[in-house]
Amino acid sequence: MMVIGEVVQTERGSYVRCAPDSGVVASDRDLLTLLECSYELEANRILLTAVQLHPDFFDLSTGLAGSLFVKLTNYRVQTAIVADLFAIKSQRFQELIRESNRRGQIRYFNTVAEAEAWLLG
Repeated sequence: MMVIGEVVQTERGSYVRCAPDSGVVASDRDLLTLLECSYELEANRILLTAVQLHPDFFDLSTGLAGSLFVKLTNYRVQTAIVADLFAIKSQRFQELIRESNRRGQIRYFNTVAEAEAWLLG
């Protein structure tokens, strides 16, 4: 299903998140549609939750996470991903999380509140 975003406006700024009934990001096409939406809404920040990401995202062998990272980086979109980080058993994915959180443009968080604080900080 195609992913459509909506703007969240706060006193500190705005960001795009997937609409509640939008489906999941399961392909490059889905991400590009979300990126188009963020540009149309004039927001270069995106918040994604694990529910909005296809399970293949968390399996590095599928290439979905890598493909999404390249596009988000190339388009310079600040992205927060919220997931139960302790539930991710893959050591390689844990390494990806640590490395990503060091770089700054795409970061992982355990809660929406933490993700929002970083996006709008």
